[in-house]
Amino acid sequence: MTLYAGTVYIPCRVRAPVLDLITSILILLVVAIGLGQIFDSMELPEVVGAIIAGIILGPAVTGIIHPSSELTTISLLALFFIILQIGIEASADIFSKNIRYITGFALTAFVVPFLVMSAGSYFIFGLPYLEAVSISLSVSIPSISITSVLLVRSGLIRTEDGLRLLGGVAMSDAVGFIILVSFHMPVLTIAIDSVSLAVFVVALYFLDLFLKSRSDRIMIRVARYNKLEKEGIIFAVVIVMGLAVSSLFEYIGITFVLGAFFSGLVIHQNSVGENTYGILTRTFRRINSSFFIPMFFSISGLAISVISVSMLPYLAFLILITASIGGLAAYQFSKSFMKSIPPAASLGIFGGRGAVGIIIASISLSNGFISNAYYSIAVFATVIMAISFTLVFHHSLRRHVSSPQDAIGEKRPGS
Repeated sequence: MTLYAGTVYIPCRVRAPVLDLITSILILLVVAIGLGQIFDSMELPEVVGAIIAGIILGPAVTGIIHPSSELTTISLLALFFIILQIGIEASADIFSKNIRYITGFALTAFVVPFLVMSAGSYFIFGLPYLEAVSISLSVSIPSISITSVLLVRSGLIRTEDGLRLLGGVAMSDAVGFIILVSFHMPVLTIAIDSVSLAVFVVALYFLDLFLKSRSDRIMIRVARYNKLEKEGIIFAVVIVMGLAVSSLFEYIGITFVLGAFFSGLVIHQNSVGENTYGILTRTFRRINSSFFIPMFFSISGLAISVISVSMLPYLAFLILITASIGGLAAYQFSKSFMKSIPPAASLGIFGGRGAVGIIIASISLSNGFISNAYYSIAVFATVIMAISFTLVFHHSLRRHVSSPQDAIGEKRPGS
């Protein structure tokens, strides 16, 4: 069974006048970017502002804009570019370094709370299997986009511990996508897809080695295109490769999301050169931050409905499990193995939820794994934790060091 991501249409008895597509995009983009900048000025994730923009403009509040097939198509396109960028910035090198720490973070701070949350959703709250796992996955998974922003802005990305944290989040996201692909399938289908995925990963590994061994030649050719001001060709090649791998994943029954992510992993400065890699990452960031990210998350917000009072205990349960089990695990692991990052800052990193969780919730909604009501629960939980743990991260750094830059290379007191 192939997964498709997007936002489903929400029936509504009373509808506002239908806006044409261009006007809808204009309104969504302006409000999403505006609220995103307001949240960013408060050192909070911009995606939260975009989601709130969708909630305000959607059927849940004003009803100015309603979900449609056209907006769903734009959402799919945006998702491809967002995931491709995540793959490029989470290059294979991150996974090959400090694998012990990366795996430890992913298991303790993501997998364990995910399993506990799934069991509680199924046995305590009586949710169907698909719904229990889908919601738990979207709420428990950390977000590499928020992690990257926090680490870059604090200067911790230049420390070994910062890379370990980024690698742990990247591995969690990769595992999360794999779980999303497999948990709803028959055992035989899972086995076939797992073998196909394993073959592809092995092929990707050797392709990565090949590119590294030919990196000097590749860099010379790429430099020629740069001198001729034909960087667009390089950018086009990356997009075509991402689309080709995504199409292959769709063909063998695995979501294109995972294809876009893996295709991005082979694009790093060791394969294409530091200069070209910088051009690619800056270009993707500009396109995504100015259009695709605010569009995707504002469109996702359109599908959110008002949460009933009876669902508040379940919302509290999801947040409690993530904050207590996942948060405590991240804190203790950091306390034992990190030198330059305070444990509370690690808690803020791994507790932060955002892009990846919303993406998984959107895919689950469009495939009918969860209802609009539980999709809303997942998004509200993600937004609450994104705000809360980002504040924890910034408070921890202000408390332990005089400025973010002082954290670089500095040992934590008592270590």
